Amino acid sequence: MTVVVRRACANRTLAERLRAAVAADNPAYVAVTVEGTDLEIRLTSASAASARATLEDLLACLKAAESSAGPD
Repeated sequence: MTVVVRRACANRTLAERLRAAVAADNPAYVAVTVEGTDLEIRLTSASAASARATLEDLLACLKAAESSAGPD
């Protein structure tokens, strides 16, 4: 199972800051990239339960990063 989450950002600098904030704790099966002004999180998992747990962790980290980065 592969899951892709995209988050549109106001600019590339913000997208890069968010990428750096969430990329530090990622296991090998998660890729976080920036395409233009979009942040893309792609994860591959053997099960839906594992994908869900990983996404919950990543989205919590992303929310914290967004809060500390300020408004778009």
